[in-house]
Amino acid sequence: MKKMMAFVTLMLGWVFAAQAQEGKVKGLMFGDYYYVFAADEADTKHTPKRNAFQFRRLYLTYQSDIATDFAIRFRLEAKDAGFAQGSKMEPFVKHGYLQWKKGLGDADIYLGLSGTPTWAVAEKVWGYRSVAKTVLDWNKIGSSADLGAALKGAAGRLSYHLMVGNGTGQGPEDDHGKKFYGSLSFKAADQLILEGYADFNARAAGLNERTFKGFVGWQGVRGSAGLEVFSRTNELAGDNGDDHVIAGVSAFGSLPLNAAFKGFGRFDIVSHDAEDTSDLLFITGLDYAAATDVHLMPNVLIESSAGRDANVQGRLTFYYKF
Repeated sequence: MKKMMAFVTLMLGWVFAAQAQEGKVKGLMFGDYYYVFAADEADTKHTPKRNAFQFRRLYLTYQSDIATDFAIRFRLEAKDAGFAQGSKMEPFVKHGYLQWKKGLGDADIYLGLSGTPTWAVAEKVWGYRSVAKTVLDWNKIGSSADLGAALKGAAGRLSYHLMVGNGTGQGPEDDHGKKFYGSLSFKAADQLILEGYADFNARAAGLNERTFKGFVGWQGVRGSAGLEVFSRTNELAGDNGDDHVIAGVSAFGSLPLNAAFKGFGRFDIVSHDAEDTSDLLFITGLDYAAATDVHLMPNVLIESSAGRDANVQGRLTFYYKF
């Protein structure tokens, strides 16, 4: 912990000294006050009447153009350890990469720890990461960042994001295989986007992972909506050496009610063929924009799994950035 705090102190000193010359420092924070109204008796993570204030994410980001064709980004992340965990929030490196602008034709090259394409497009259309992760992120199918090399670019209405990385997120490599990502999105109209996504993670002992996803999103002044469908295959993951398939669909939307308020909602259903079960997630709430970058969002979250009582939470989510 002392080493981490010393590291953070040094980095902050460097960041703010650099800020006086060039570059930009940004921050983003969101969390909740939550109350668990109901939960399954076997659910030790959510017990009835449990309530707390929590920070679910804190970001501190520094980015700068270091040359005409090169830029850097460094981001620290921290979050609440969880109810009764007894641990303080400790930061870790979320992003750390070099961007080579138009390093290959009109495409940018990213080297280091950068964002993956797994749910990047869908998360922008959803617009409420502060309330809940997208369906793949919620079900721990992939990571938001990986250490490797990426290529991002666009040609007309077509955009692409290709990447190869360790496949371990912010953690160190743990085998000889690599993970390959690919996203191809098409701006069918000014407000309509279509995306196809796939990844392949080569794991030891043939325990490879394959993901396919399709997404349709709409964003306009009168609201937004999205539909995401995916299938994930974990090879040889079953007790008898069978493949384990996880498949799901997520539908969401938001609608302006007046100048300061929006309503939003989401419904997910995810099936696990190994357990022959399905998980349901329902979210609904209001978004009050107290200022341009300050939002208060009362919301209700309901999780339900086959054979278990539903987890019902009421939350007041807060979000702000600077």
